[in-house]
Amino acid sequence: MNNNEFLLDDLEGIEGLKEFDAAEHLTTKEAIAAYLNSALASGDIEHFKDAMKTAARAEKMAKIAEAAGISREGAYKALKVGSKPQMSTILGLLNALGMTIKVVPKAADDNSYAAAA
Repeated sequence: MNNNEFLLDDLEGIEGLKEFDAAEHLTTKEAIAAYLNSALASGDIEHFKDAMKTAARAEKMAKIAEAAGISREGAYKALKVGSKPQMSTILGLLNALGMTIKVVPKAADDNSYAAAA
């Protein structure tokens, strides 16, 4: 174990404490949307894919994958770390979750290429 890694098993006297699973708390469409929007706003695609996987698990991955037209295994493969899923797969999974992506202009004070141009 490195110095930055924390494992519940390393604590003494807290038997029965389970690891936090965000999927257990994503019980409404609004909660899922807020969770996904927060991950998307981070700009980290790996974080967003992980959030999508968590949201799909909250809604039952097999059901979401089927509605998206892919297998359960295909959904997990598309959302795993290092994967490069096609946009159609992401949009299909979002649609199956009852979500959509909306593109809006960035704020003028955003430090991005568009703001510098």
